[in-house]
Formats: sequence, structure tokens, C-alpha cells
Amino acid sequence: MGHHVVFINDKYPRSCTTQNKLKGDKDWKVIPILVKSDASIGSNSTILCGATIGKGAMVGAGSVVVKNVPPFTVVCGNPAKILRKVTSKDL
Repeated sequence: MGHHVVFINDKYPRSCTTQNKLKGDKDWKVIPILVKSDASIGSNSTILCGATIGKGAMVGAGSVVVKNVPPFTVVCGNPAKILRKVTSKDL
């Protein structure tokens, strides 16, 4: 895990309701993120809720992950796109 990685666990992260009242516990819907073993996430990446980072996957620095990352895949960019498969030289 690199420096300043952010995990966003709410699809609509607002502090107030549509009636301009502070949100309470019942107003939040937390959506999990799953990071599988041996995955690597580069510095300053943002991972949006509902995504799964597959086993052995690599997320490039500064990427924004908006959907699942397949196992042993390298992704990067905004939004993160598949670049290639992980090779032995990446390990």
C-alpha cells in the first residue's frame, strides 16, 4: 500500500440530506471494497466503493479504480485501465 491511498466507501458522500439536515447513521450506505492478497496499490490512488482488487494485481500510482481489477493485472490511469498482465519481473 503506497502513501495517501484513499478508499471511498460511500457512493454518494454528502454530509447533509436533501432537506439540508446532517446525515445520521440511517442515512449512510457503506459499500465495501475488497483487496485480495498480494495486491499492490500505488501512492495517491483512489479506490471507489464496490471494487475488488484481485490477487496479485498492481494499481499504478495516482490511479482511480472505479471497477474490479482482475487478478494478476496491472492497471493505471483515471479511470484505471488494464495495461497488461503481471509478469515475473514485476514481483
